[in-house]
Amino acid sequence: MSEYQKFCYWIDLHGLRKVRENSEQKGIELDDETRIPCRTLRTSTEIGFVAPAAWDGFCRRRTSWYRKSDKAGKSLVVSNTSLDHLDIENPIIITGSDFKPDRLPSPGEILQLIKSEKYQRLKPDAWEKVDPLDIEFYQRWFERHRPDEPFDFEKIFAHHLANHANFLDPKFFINRNGIMVPYSIADTIHVCSSCLEFFNILGSQWSVKYVVPCIGAVQFAHLPKDRYFKVEIH
Repeated sequence: MSEYQKFCYWIDLHGLRKVRENSEQKGIELDDETRIPCRTLRTSTEIGFVAPAAWDGFCRRRTSWYRKSDKAGKSLVVSNTSLDHLDIENPIIITGSDFKPDRLPSPGEILQLIKSEKYQRLKPDAWEKVDPLDIEFYQRWFERHRPDEPFDFEKIFAHHLANHANFLDPKFFINRNGIMVPYSIADTIHVCSSCLEFFNILGSQWSVKYVVPCIGAVQFAHLPKDRYFKVEIH
């Protein structure tokens, strides 16, 4: 997966018009994603478009952060190739990586991450209101991949909260040439809504971060589970 690469752009209507015209001129179909934003991360999707309404789709609770972010109301284009020739600024570039963290947080450190003042202040009201269907979704995945372990949703959910908190107020990061580089604090089964980090809805203040795909990104975008991807702002 080291050859994986995606170019992501947050755009307004003017930018979208340029992207559509460019795609039509090249005879490339612009895939409109209306319900699951991470599906645009499939390698088979040459270029995809995520309208604002898509964040209210399948992952509505999980992606409620979008509606409170500075990206609210903007559209997203995700391409296999650079669109710099269209004068669209600040691409987010996602590439495969061989990154592995030195360590992950202990149960006590998970709780400390959740207590972060910044996380508590910024979290959307809907984010922690989990319904039974959500729990069933995680239980089915867990029992399929961890048949010898007891399912503990509270433990899994605590990791979900702590993981987003670590990109808002990092406690687990590496220092690369004096730059803080935060990373996902768990494996695929213990992270949620990784699209928020992939697309810089969370963690946009960091020029580089390392992100593990969530269950949804593995199922719908076909990304490999438990692998870190490098997310850079250019």
